[in-house]
Amino acid sequence: MRHIAKTLLGAVVAGSISVATLATANADEIKVGSFVSERGFGSRFVIAPWIERANKALAEIGSDFSVKAYWGGTLGKSPFQQYDLVTAGVADVAWVMSAYTPGQFPEMEIVELPFFFRTAEEASVVGWKLYKMGLFSGFEDSHLVGFFAGEPASIFSADPVERLEDLKNKKVRSVGQTQARWLELIGAVPESAGSTEMNDKLNRGTMSAAIQGWSGMKTFKTFPLVSHTLDVPVGTLGFMLLMNKKTWEGLSDAEKKALQDNGGIHIANDSAAAYAKAGVDLRKEIKEAGEHTMINFSEAELARYENQAKEVWEWWADQTPGNRKVFDAAVKLLEEMRSGSAS
Repeated sequence: MRHIAKTLLGAVVAGSISVATLATANADEIKVGSFVSERGFGSRFVIAPWIERANKALAEIGSDFSVKAYWGGTLGKSPFQQYDLVTAGVADVAWVMSAYTPGQFPEMEIVELPFFFRTAEEASVVGWKLYKMGLFSGFEDSHLVGFFAGEPASIFSADPVERLEDLKNKKVRSVGQTQARWLELIGAVPESAGSTEMNDKLNRGTMSAAIQGWSGMKTFKTFPLVSHTLDVPVGTLGFMLLMNKKTWEGLSDAEKKALQDNGGIHIANDSAAAYAKAGVDLRKEIKEAGEHTMINFSEAELARYENQAKEVWEWWADQTPGNRKVFDAAVKLLEEMRSGSAS
């Protein structure tokens, strides 16, 4: 009988992650790690549905394996160390953010471009298609079960703001070099921070505003720390369900099919629906509470900001030949989606 990472002691090198003995883990268990709680949007509406479908498919083929989630950082709390957890085998599968693994998945930064993707559906579906086209690199030591993305982030500010220009010379949380480049373009001061660190800085007043997704604002309880929102699509994050390569290779063809056929585009579609609904519901909730100022923009104003952001698009695309191929393919896929001609 095959065994998947039953026990692992010590530390992951690059992350200094302390790992408790997993002596109670079932030897036939495929462990899925999420640094977010079971109630988080990605956990509830993307990862959990995949696990349910995968387990049903595994049972139908008589596999000894079952998939089990370890929520809330049970296998490792830091979002910056999830890639290390999965490649070290601490988790068989992990929720990995490309922006928190700098340099590993360079072409995936396409989803971070401000004003490029308008919805979670666009980012998730186009992202998966780009991967299937062989345009995403970085998977030498892992297997991609599914790619997804949240609703494009907005800018949430602790200080009164009415337009992007009001962020000039203010410290604004960013994730990744692309967001940082764009903030510099509009005169803001980018500051890298995870969601927990971001909350601390907003609370202490050492950071004025943050680029963050709507579901992330809810998950990490950040709304009470801000008073104004500039509702503009300033990029999202690439999310992955990554599987340890040895775990993947140790599965039978039928088991691989059971996991993958229930991942892939299904994960992208789950994400599209869940995060879009979250964005609508949270905007409504904030407006009805009456304690938060929401700044919306006309199509003409958004077009002006988009044209300004195109400088960053081109800067990113010109970084490498791979980036340019991804950018050109994404533009074409978006045109097809928006025209209704996508297959």
